[in-house]
Amino acid sequence: MSRRVTFLCISSFLIFVNVSRSRVKTITLGCRFNFYETEIIKEIIDGIPITDDVFVINTCAVTHEAERQSKQMVRKVIRENTDAKVIVTGCASQTDIDYFTNLGGVFKIVPNDRKSDAQEYGELADADASPVMPNPQDHLFADKARAFLQIQNGCNHFCTYCIVPFTRGRSRSMPLQKIIEKVEYFIAHGFREIVLSGIDIMSYGMDLPERIDLFDVISAILNNKYASQIRIRLSSIDPAAVDEKFIKLITSESRIMPHLHLSIQSGDNHVLETMRRRHTREHVLNICHRIRDERKDVVFGCDLIAGFPTENDEMFENTLKLIDEAGISLIHSFPYSPRPGTVAASMVQLPRGTVLERASRLRVKAQIVREKLYRSLVGTMMTSGIVEKCEEDVVYGKTDTFIPFRMVSDQYKQKDIIEDSRIIDFDAEALILAD
Repeated sequence: MSRRVTFLCISSFLIFVNVSRSRVKTITLGCRFNFYETEIIKEIIDGIPITDDVFVINTCAVTHEAERQSKQMVRKVIRENTDAKVIVTGCASQTDIDYFTNLGGVFKIVPNDRKSDAQEYGELADADASPVMPNPQDHLFADKARAFLQIQNGCNHFCTYCIVPFTRGRSRSMPLQKIIEKVEYFIAHGFREIVLSGIDIMSYGMDLPERIDLFDVISAILNNKYASQIRIRLSSIDPAAVDEKFIKLITSESRIMPHLHLSIQSGDNHVLETMRRRHTREHVLNICHRIRDERKDVVFGCDLIAGFPTENDEMFENTLKLIDEAGISLIHSFPYSPRPGTVAASMVQLPRGTVLERASRLRVKAQIVREKLYRSLVGTMMTSGIVEKCEEDVVYGKTDTFIPFRMVSDQYKQKDIIEDSRIIDFDAEALILAD
């Protein structure tokens, strides 16, 4: 099956548009976890005998703006595809189900906790077709360079700005044996890199009868007899849950990719406390310095919110300072937007102009530190990178530190690992490797 995925960044959150030759089109707003779930939905519906065009919009509600854009996207799809069956799922469909229920043109709303259930899509099937439902794992991520493995869903922490615990529920973990089975499946299908993903993977195991955690998951994967060549990448991690055991694992195991994305949100302790985050700026600095002391090649990324209620100029400056003090190079920043239903939405809000000005300064800072990182790498060797796609004689991929690269070559194919290639230049998009 041929398909193309386009990534758009609008108002600092992601929209994934899947352009496919099949009758199933998908649009994903928000996090990469949503993207993982959309892949499952796509594979389910692709296996159903359908005669109509189907649009699936996997929505986001992490902020009020995200929900607004989700609604706007659904209306746009309905308006431009009057003959298609439009399915809405995701967090926005949970926070305002009445809106989508009353919106003409929506064929079906799939609950967030059932979006990966094949039975939810059975009514799409042609009436004369077999009712047998497909197993989405049969082709999961067949056209991707790396596999995404959802080990956990939901969150227990109820940060004051976040609606996720209400839209996805409490933390739920996949049993360890099931994780190992999926890892073995991905290895058997040629994947060299697996991303362990979830809403809060650091809370893995808290709901299981066994006393296990993310450390045990990673250790079990690395000790699997089939996984000697597998690479493990971690999705966003909560600094509050990083302990000595985790640091030792990260710094001693080369098969764990040296890129850590920390859910920091602010570099000021007062703001962090108001957000009801469980870490401090000192905790973040300790993590970054400890890990970098033991593993020099680690690149840190993070999420940062600008203009949260109670944040003054000095507090915002603390966030800018933390970027340099912690050595963070890959930053996802966005302006605070009050999310109805959260505690922070009822707080006194900063003037919108102030919020947007700080968000702009964060974006400029992010560009500066990213360019500084890229420039420092010119003339060095890329230890390894994975090929994501090949177009004519150009190869595109990500380094082990999750930096985009490209090179002119016809010697590689998707999923290949490129090792010891010299970095000769960079531009706004990627590192450039020697031919």
